[in-house]
Amino acid sequence: MSAVLVSHPHAAAVACGLAASLARAGRLSAFLTGVAFSAQSRSGHLAELAASRWPLLRNRILRDVPASRLRALAPVELGARAAAAGLKRFGVVGGPYDALFVAHDAAASRVPWPRETTGIYAYEDGALWTFRRALRGGIERVWDLPLPHYLTIEALWRDEAARWPGSIDFAPHSEPSWKRRRKDGELSLATKISVASAFTRSSVEERAAGKPVVVVPYGFPVEEFALRQAAPSGKFTALVVGTHDLRKGTPYLLEAWKRAAIPDAELHLVGPLRLAKSFLDGYAGLFQHWPHVPKAELAPRYAAADLLVFPTLGDGFGLVIQEAMCCGTPVVTTPCGGGPECITDGVDGWLVPPRDIDALVERLRAAARDRDRLFAVGRAARARAERYTWADAGVALVQAVAG
Repeated sequence: MSAVLVSHPHAAAVACGLAASLARAGRLSAFLTGVAFSAQSRSGHLAELAASRWPLLRNRILRDVPASRLRALAPVELGARAAAAGLKRFGVVGGPYDALFVAHDAAASRVPWPRETTGIYAYEDGALWTFRRALRGGIERVWDLPLPHYLTIEALWRDEAARWPGSIDFAPHSEPSWKRRRKDGELSLATKISVASAFTRSSVEERAAGKPVVVVPYGFPVEEFALRQAAPSGKFTALVVGTHDLRKGTPYLLEAWKRAAIPDAELHLVGPLRLAKSFLDGYAGLFQHWPHVPKAELAPRYAAADLLVFPTLGDGFGLVIQEAMCCGTPVVTTPCGGGPECITDGVDGWLVPPRDIDALVERLRAAARDRDRLFAVGRAARARAERYTWADAGVALVQAVAG
């Protein structure tokens, strides 16, 4: 593909990184997204001024995508977000995420595309109509799958609900029929599939009908998360960041922490906790919970922790792994996500088998016994991060999908 059009509804870092890398290689046809500003444009300068009052606006100022290649469909994103609540009441879509992706897909499939476009790179849930148009024009279609295939996730939820009876007070996760049809249609129309981990590739390969599935890990955000300069002091602290539920392996961690019984230690959970209260009562007093922490405040949390624990059973990648490693905080995780792409076991972090409570207990106890070793492994984690930044990942992705 000599000229690739990238389509993503809200200027996510992964899409912006790909667009910037394609632009540097002279291979970007256009970047179709939502609210976004080129740093070189007048609107970008105004957005920079406004960001002093609304800091989140800086995430929408793109410094490496030329203004001539940026197609910011701001009314589509803003309109979709505003209409999401009403749409959900009528059963059209399931929430803001669905409204945003469907609306963007509809708009991207209708706006003018540069004539030189030979390939489309679009994301799960926001690619169906865009791919249909591309097919009619004989244009190649790359589908980015950020999470494991939905059937893999649904099976995981059913299995874990059976393994941990009473752990949830709602039905195990299952996609609505309209969304299944959309995902299936996108996969059938794709000519290539792009994923960030071998685990995600394994979930989709048997359903890809022989289409190539390329694995390109995300880059480490070394500029956003600085290396801590000193080892943590005080109580031994294990940190978990993200959603805490069956898919994330939270019951296994809670049970492992209970059995480990590490003296003078704390377990910190940051993010939504989606387990039944009656189930959590069995672990009362064993952890501290913060339902939400702004991203700007995560770096100090990582830096203050001895260890990040990410016991996922099924993730597309797990960006928190990289964020912690950038801070010099070592990570223990499973192979069910981006762990193998980021960590060499025992060198710059640790990999434990999924659902293995005994292995988690052993790792937690070993970590608490040797905090100096933890700090050294954290330094090695940061060194690894510096060897594979977003710029490196962008180059690798361009080679994999457009080469």
